[in-house]
Amino acid sequence: MNARTLFVASCIALITSAFTFIIRGDILPDLGIEFGLSQEDRGWIASGAFWGMAAAMFLGAPLCDLLGMKRILFLAFVCHMAGVFGTIFAPHGQWVFFDLCRVDSFNILFGATFVAGCGNGLVEIAINPLAATLFPDRKTHYLNVLHAWWPGGLILGGLIARSMGKGLDLGFTRFAGMGFGWQALMGLITIPGVIYFLLCMTQKFPETERVASGVSTGEMFRETYRPMFLVWAFCMLLTAATELGPQQWQESVITRITKGSFSGTTVLIYTSTLMFVLRHFAGPLAHKLSPVGMLTISATLSGVGLYLLSTATTPATVFAFATIFGIGVAYFWPTMLGVTAERFPRGGAWLLGLMGCVGNLSIAAVLPVMGYIYDRESVAAVPGDLRSVAIVAEESNWVLKVAGIPTTQKISGDVVEKLSPEQKAHIVDAEKEGAAFAFRYVSALPAVLVVVFGLIALRDKALGGYKPEILISREEENELFAGGVQGPVE
Repeated sequence: MNARTLFVASCIALITSAFTFIIRGDILPDLGIEFGLSQEDRGWIASGAFWGMAAAMFLGAPLCDLLGMKRILFLAFVCHMAGVFGTIFAPHGQWVFFDLCRVDSFNILFGATFVAGCGNGLVEIAINPLAATLFPDRKTHYLNVLHAWWPGGLILGGLIARSMGKGLDLGFTRFAGMGFGWQALMGLITIPGVIYFLLCMTQKFPETERVASGVSTGEMFRETYRPMFLVWAFCMLLTAATELGPQQWQESVITRITKGSFSGTTVLIYTSTLMFVLRHFAGPLAHKLSPVGMLTISATLSGVGLYLLSTATTPATVFAFATIFGIGVAYFWPTMLGVTAERFPRGGAWLLGLMGCVGNLSIAAVLPVMGYIYDRESVAAVPGDLRSVAIVAEESNWVLKVAGIPTTQKISGDVVEKLSPEQKAHIVDAEKEGAAFAFRYVSALPAVLVVVFGLIALRDKALGGYKPEILISREEENELFAGGVQGPVE
């Protein structure tokens, strides 16, 4: 077993998951136009990845110790490849199978995204306990370093995808892309996927910390019902929705609120760079502030930053407010997992997987809700003289371009042709308003987190400070009690 190789393979596996996230977000508008999808439809398709992650983590986490982390990562690779090629070759139209069921492009895209999400979930349930096992005395730090490669993968994937596709728009300047289609961009995910597969298949994996310490399976499951863990799982619902819900929608929302003058994917690359750097300093910060103190500050910054980001209209304000949001969410996911591993180590891979499952269920639920808010508020913001167009927008099944920007509204071609330039501009303004509300509603969630994390931090302080629980292996326990006394006792 080579611990360094295993950790590097874990980082590359997480990069693969990040590629699926940022590339899917970048091509979501293209999928909407090509397959005739509303914003709510797109939100459901994007949510498929998180439903898949939640399902894989809930079902796979209890089996991690039985199957072993190596087999789990092999299954992750299979799911990643199936999801990628299922999306690339998704056909148009509708099919009837034996007069029993109907399948259309929406179902195919959702299914492929779900399977890719299963791959992401399987990666998580293998690499999180692996990191905790390799570095038992510095779990929060190394889980943050490991999960620095989530934003690291977003940076790599975003830059490569934008360079190959639509180009990078920084507001003050633009770099032209190579013009490759969305299918080619999806194919990029296979590159890190094959690399982590080859690295993992050549290595021997250790037992998980829970198994090495002799903690029984029954005791592992009983950890689920500890009151503090239930509170922690509730917090995971809100941290995950705050971080990853808006990130998946950034390309669509920021492009709209800046009226097409700025790319949301560019902002995601920028905030991911912040996260990548900051997560490497998690250890010293956790030592100085405590992990819960870090999370309290993070919740405050993320709520303020996300609300302000919904009001941004220029590149300067977008970058300024995205900076606050990016710093706020930087430590959410890995620190939530780190505290779980440190405070509930007897829960092992099961509790780490369950936390990931809870987080992904939250993201899966919030994405279509954000899409629904986007559509609803866009239509509601249409001026009174265009109200009939708004009604058509809700009931028709076409997605067209108005003033050069793909609209969230489903407006029929005949109606669009009759609109004046001024009316089209009103619709674009309404769409900008709907996009802003999609972020604004989510910004209320961190306010709840500030209260909960603050109370937990005060409780820890009253009990003498934050204290992780350390498990020792059976071999270490035997050595501890085998020494006896140094000489005869009189």
